[in-house]
Amino acid sequence: MVLKYLSRNSKLYQGSQGNTSSDILIYGEEVELAQPEIEQDGRIEVKFRGRTGWIIKEHLSTTPVLEIYFIDVGQGDSTFLVTPSRKKILVDGGENDRAMRFLAWKYRLEDSAAPQIEIDLIVLTHADDDHIAGLVDVISHPKIRVKKILHSGLATHREGVFNSRLGNIVENSGTKFVATWHDHLNELDEAKLSTNFRNWKRAIENDCNTDYSAVDSSTVAVSVGDPNITIEVLGPRTELTALVNRKMYRWFGDHAHTINGHSVVLKLSYKNISLLLAGDLNEIGEEHLLEDQSLAKKMDANVLKAPHHGSHEFSRRWLDAVNPQISTISSGDDTDHGHPRAVFIGAMGNASRQPAYIFSTEIAANFVRLEKNTGDNNNGSSSEAHPSLRELFKRRLHGMINVRTDGNTLYAARRVASSYKWEYYVVTKPASRSKPQ
Repeated sequence: MVLKYLSRNSKLYQGSQGNTSSDILIYGEEVELAQPEIEQDGRIEVKFRGRTGWIIKEHLSTTPVLEIYFIDVGQGDSTFLVTPSRKKILVDGGENDRAMRFLAWKYRLEDSAAPQIEIDLIVLTHADDDHIAGLVDVISHPKIRVKKILHSGLATHREGVFNSRLGNIVENSGTKFVATWHDHLNELDEAKLSTNFRNWKRAIENDCNTDYSAVDSSTVAVSVGDPNITIEVLGPRTELTALVNRKMYRWFGDHAHTINGHSVVLKLSYKNISLLLAGDLNEIGEEHLLEDQSLAKKMDANVLKAPHHGSHEFSRRWLDAVNPQISTISSGDDTDHGHPRAVFIGAMGNASRQPAYIFSTEIAANFVRLEKNTGDNNNGSSSEAHPSLRELFKRRLHGMINVRTDGNTLYAARRVASSYKWEYYVVTKPASRSKPQ
């Protein structure tokens, strides 16, 4: 099997001649050359996801790129990456099965002849339901093997077991900390865990070969076996106190702010391009990271997975420190928290390198109107009284955002329903920083 990669957008033609095409393939897509190779009139026969077609030969390259998929999981987060050496990284999994369905589509896992795939690294940024629940399906799938799992160290527990759902809160010199955290699964008492965290623990334990460990900003660079890729952990920032000779997590006032504010923050670098995955960081968590000047200087990134679904609780200083050019906000209608907030989108544009490209999985999703409901009208003016005034919609396209790079040029795209198939942008010379550090 000989694989090639698209060096630009290209049509998948139905024949070696003519303009009839069955699809448009975007930069970085992987195709398989027919064996033996068949070339006619500057086109070469290929297979793409089980379909046969023809691609202009000069549009093909032997060099794979870094692929980044911001999966539309609705209200939640899930990001999938394929490195140039074809290592697979999944960061968060949403609350539903959409991340699993994406992986099943991409690797055709429902085909009985499809081989097992390895995910080299799964990262749980924090244990909120809209990040952890969907990972259970992925880990439990019979055709997926997970090699390594990294997490923030904070588990969620049943109400009443500790003095917070994150564990015991202790006070040292007037400052409160979460003292309960874990590195390995055998440190957890299953009877004390929340339902979702117990399901997570059991799924991992069923694969006894999975390496599982906590990370924080003191963790050395993470390796996935691709020498081209550097992965740094910039958060959470834990602290040593005089109370115990053990690192602890600053208490940010309540459960939600603390678990979000201590999200795992990853910076992935490939040649001249960097990506920052910020979990559900909030304003207090971002400011906590900026207090460490060595971390503040590392926040700079070309591409940003925006924190906390575009919430209004953000630090403008932190956005300026990142100063991205391409940003993606992952949010959805269910549950509706009003994300992304208008104030965040405005600040994001202002804090970005120019020209700025800001995507939203929620906005990118496409719906088609079904026929109006019919029925006998009743007296009154509301749509409930007049079923014929109500309209039904179904999702036609999910709002996944694609970002790809060869380490120098950035490419960002989302699918559209029109004949041209894609809204896409090519940044051949990514802008240098526009905000002072």
